[in-house]
Amino acid sequence: MKSFTFVHTADLHLDKPLEGWRGGQEQLLARREEFRRTFDRIVDLVKRRQADFLFIAGDLLEHRYAGRSTVRFVMEKLEELSGTKVLIAPGNHDPYRPDSWYRTERWPDHVHIFSSEWEHHYFSEYHLHLYGKGFADYEESTPSLPEIRDDGGKRIMVTHGTLTDREETSPYFPLQREALAALELDYVALGHIHQPSTIRLSNECRTVVRYPGSPEAVRWKETGERTVTVGTVGEGGLTVETVPVHTRRCEIDQVDITGCETPEEAVRRVTEKISGEEREAYRRIHFTGYRPRDWSISVEWASGQLRQAGFHYVECVDETIPDYDLEQLRRENGVVGVFVRRMEERISSAEPNEQKLLKRALYKGLDALLSREVVRG
Repeated sequence: MKSFTFVHTADLHLDKPLEGWRGGQEQLLARREEFRRTFDRIVDLVKRRQADFLFIAGDLLEHRYAGRSTVRFVMEKLEELSGTKVLIAPGNHDPYRPDSWYRTERWPDHVHIFSSEWEHHYFSEYHLHLYGKGFADYEESTPSLPEIRDDGGKRIMVTHGTLTDREETSPYFPLQREALAALELDYVALGHIHQPSTIRLSNECRTVVRYPGSPEAVRWKETGERTVTVGTVGEGGLTVETVPVHTRRCEIDQVDITGCETPEEAVRRVTEKISGEEREAYRRIHFTGYRPRDWSISVEWASGQLRQAGFHYVECVDETIPDYDLEQLRRENGVVGVFVRRMEERISSAEPNEQKLLKRALYKGLDALLSREVVRG
């Protein structure tokens, strides 16, 4: 059996409007261009690794929004991979509908789009049986699995779906774990879940089920580097690695501004925490902790200040609450008053480094005594 290499990706969502986007039209167009550059990176990776297969497990194009220029771009990039077999399993965002780009355009000869019925393809040079299926529409709630050819060789499945347990249901093509394990596949290339993960099934083949994750962040929670999966099948079995391909990361930061006397100090705390190349990411800053009672943070003003400080794109969220009125609490005769007075005595006589710890202890103690919940970084 000849060894082979594949690249597995999914969920790029080309031309999808970004969720919760607050930037202007120019920034939005720039972000969409970054998604194209990420697809370009994936194609370059396939070339560098001389991959025999490129598996795209759904949601490559956004059916309701993808324009002709984007489809032409994808086709032109795939034309560069004439020596690679490209297999695309349409997902719930780019289903195999009669009006889809998959059915209304002529795709390159080495690109195969799976229909909404299970298909089997055999590649004799690799002794590989490959099974695939696409979504027929935006939802696919009926579970199904292919009939497996029992004549040896390697077995790979490519589809867009949700791995489920027992009788769990899903509108996004449920794949029941035990039934899937019975097929004794070597690798299941899935899409739909945007966070990368690997699941090993409890069967003889120890089937690898892999979600590669979205190669570019579509939502704020998709933080950090974004990857595709590269697999190699040879005499030693299957090896899998993840390779970063993102153009620009998304990051979420919690910045506790307790102790800041002015909004400017709060912004400065952000710039002290995030510097250099880290400012090139898309960042959402959550201001947390206590602030003085005589001011609040304007998130628009803070975002503007951070952009002037060199942040590529930033959104700010104010989750601070007004500070405790220590002067009033200090005058109380009960437990709270005694606690504040004693802690302030210790703070005033402590070394500077210890003062910071004691101030934090003061606030944590007040939180507990007054049963006040605070969002903290």
